[in-house]
Amino acid sequence: MPKLGGRSGFAEKSATCGRLVCDVEISAKELIRCKSYHLSELVAQVLKTERAVIPQENIRNLYCDSPHLLYLLEFTWTDARLILQLMCELNVLPLALQITNIAGNVMSRTLMGGRAERNEYLLLHAFHEKNYIVPDKKFFKKTQQDLAEDDEDLDMGKGKSKKVRKKAAYAGGLVLDPKVGFYDKFILLLDFNSLYPSIIQEFNICFTTVQRESPGTHKKAEDDGPDEIPQLPDPDLDMGVLPKEIRKLVERRRQVKQLMKQPDLNPDLLLQYDIRQKALKLTANSMYGCLGFSYSRFYAKPLAALVTHQGREILMHTKDMVQRMNLDVIYGDTDSIMINTNSTNLDEVFKLGNKVKSEVNKLYKLLEIDIDGVFKSLLLLKKKKYAALMVEPQGDGRYSTKQELKGLDIVRRDWCDLAKECGNYVIGQILSDQNRDTIVENIQRHLIEVGEKVASGAVPLNMFEIHKSLTKDPQDYPDKKSLPHVHVALWINTQGGKKVKAGDTVSYVICQDGSTLAASQRAYAMEQLQKQEGLSLDTQYYLSQQVHPVVARICDPIDGIDGVLIASWLGLDPSHFRAQQQQHREEEGDGLLGAPAQLTDEERYRDCERFTFTCPDCSTDNIYDNVFEGAGAKVEPSLMQCCHVPCKGRPVDHAIQISNKLRLDIRRHIRRYYSGWLLCEDRACGNRTRRLPILFSRTGPICPACSKSTLRAEYSEKALYNQLSFYRFIFDWDYAVNKVLQHDEKGKQQVYKKLKEVVDSTLSSSGYSEVNLAKLFQAFAALK
Repeated sequence: MPKLGGRSGFAEKSATCGRLVCDVEISAKELIRCKSYHLSELVAQVLKTERAVIPQENIRNLYCDSPHLLYLLEFTWTDARLILQLMCELNVLPLALQITNIAGNVMSRTLMGGRAERNEYLLLHAFHEKNYIVPDKKFFKKTQQDLAEDDEDLDMGKGKSKKVRKKAAYAGGLVLDPKVGFYDKFILLLDFNSLYPSIIQEFNICFTTVQRESPGTHKKAEDDGPDEIPQLPDPDLDMGVLPKEIRKLVERRRQVKQLMKQPDLNPDLLLQYDIRQKALKLTANSMYGCLGFSYSRFYAKPLAALVTHQGREILMHTKDMVQRMNLDVIYGDTDSIMINTNSTNLDEVFKLGNKVKSEVNKLYKLLEIDIDGVFKSLLLLKKKKYAALMVEPQGDGRYSTKQELKGLDIVRRDWCDLAKECGNYVIGQILSDQNRDTIVENIQRHLIEVGEKVASGAVPLNMFEIHKSLTKDPQDYPDKKSLPHVHVALWINTQGGKKVKAGDTVSYVICQDGSTLAASQRAYAMEQLQKQEGLSLDTQYYLSQQVHPVVARICDPIDGIDGVLIASWLGLDPSHFRAQQQQHREEEGDGLLGAPAQLTDEERYRDCERFTFTCPDCSTDNIYDNVFEGAGAKVEPSLMQCCHVPCKGRPVDHAIQISNKLRLDIRRHIRRYYSGWLLCEDRACGNRTRRLPILFSRTGPICPACSKSTLRAEYSEKALYNQLSFYRFIFDWDYAVNKVLQHDEKGKQQVYKKLKEVVDSTLSSSGYSEVNLAKLFQAFAALK
């Protein structure tokens, strides 16, 4: 039956009284990942077919005569058939029945989603059998319940999976700092099997075994208080109820998987076994969640904190052990680690993996690490963000590869398909076996082509649609104007058709409407763009705020490609992206300590503006980025000859003019710093202002345009200091002589010293190079 609009909750319940109601949308959210969970998208992804759509405004006209009404009737039947096919394809009813049998709850509640309730009933049965008195059921107001449902993994029965979730009240899994870069040798991925359920069994963590109060105290731990990690239970204690229940689920699943391996198994029976093992897996993996979910009857923050604490300890210990085996751990996340094998022999990689697996598994009784996969090549961007080619062995030493993406923009729904297509192309090129030059050329050619197609209107409109889900009803958002999907959802709800609500996905495009409003306030539904005159796609927005950020983040570790180049290839003004690139470089390390001290001169100054001097004799611009130019025996001072070969002029003879030009450039950069422009760190926002907002967070002033990201200085004190240091570097004769030349050319040294003194006089007045220790340690005085 269809969902009825308006206030029809009572009517729906009356119509389905005494019947099981299977909402395919709710079930699909738990079983598969999809761009949106509208019927059309589910039909396309699961059934691999296309669903016809009738616009809402046309439905009334179909009642005008019998043929049109019959067409509408057939359309409705088709939708009902597709929904039934989806339910059968996803095995929703058999799976729900198995889960209900395992948990001991009511099937009607299982079909409504909500893993917390299933876990609650499973534990209620277990504790009741042991004659325990269970905690009372707490009931919350609707607003609190809505907050509970924001958790994507532990839904309380409405089935509304959200992207927004509350911050955990205790420390979660450990994520190791990644060694960012591109790896073209085999990468070994090792993964602990069901880490948290295994930790609960390994260390006998249960409500009945863990002492949850500090010795000698009766102070109740508050939810928002600091984490207090309880002690592990005594190894001699009997197994608690929680680990015993998890072990039952694990053993039952192992038995079912053994049954699935029987030869000549009936396909129907195999499907039944598969449904049963999937139900056992879903239940076992969600058991840990009831400990840390504050709206669960069995909420126990100390136990959840203890489990994650042990997980962090195990991952760190595993990393140290692997490093003691002289292996390079490049990344780790909660229950897995990546090892750079520096090998191109697949058999050797698996032997190495089995060796590591054997050494780690010796330490535990129930915890097991296993080879989760091997990457032929890996592009590691940052924590939880990477792209790789997963190896799939075919036998006889041969293998195929499958692309795997984790956390990248192109797998998220809130980027348009055009940006995703460009991102996929770039990743495909980077992970290919082609040489670097060919890859850069292909990316350049593709981006130039994309920029031209977008400018000429040759890209289909659907490629520009952005999809974003609502975490609450549109009218409940406090700041509706700054959220484009909310703005469009409110318009849709005024049109008299289907009402969008919390959990629905809204699609919109950014348009030019003749106003000067921010892009977030120029969002329109696709039908508005197609019908309203005066609306046109904001192509500049899509190139600069959609395609450019996606491609720039992917290409960040790749030499020869940067944000400025990408902007020029897309037909954008590169100068607007130079400041963002500089800001991004600064975020990679502290301005005075750490990584920058290990950089080469070329890496340190690669984003600095080059010094140019126009030759007085031929008017050619000479660009200088070093004291010397050339190599080997042909090395000579850069000021000795004009870059225009026919010109006989020598810039070194114009020391006063060069000095004046240098002073003017220095003053220009200082003025730029003191102009105080602030830039939103979110590239998709791009807000630029000189006004300091009132609202601040721990990281700095909050951008008033997007209300979530931090404003950063467009030209920071570090950027200015780096630029001035670069000017000193290109005129530092002594440093260059020690680095390049074997002999000292005294005659030309005086000119360079004089030019260096010009910069030194300015740098000496910069406070950036001095560390104020009193101010640095002032924060610690409050701790006394």
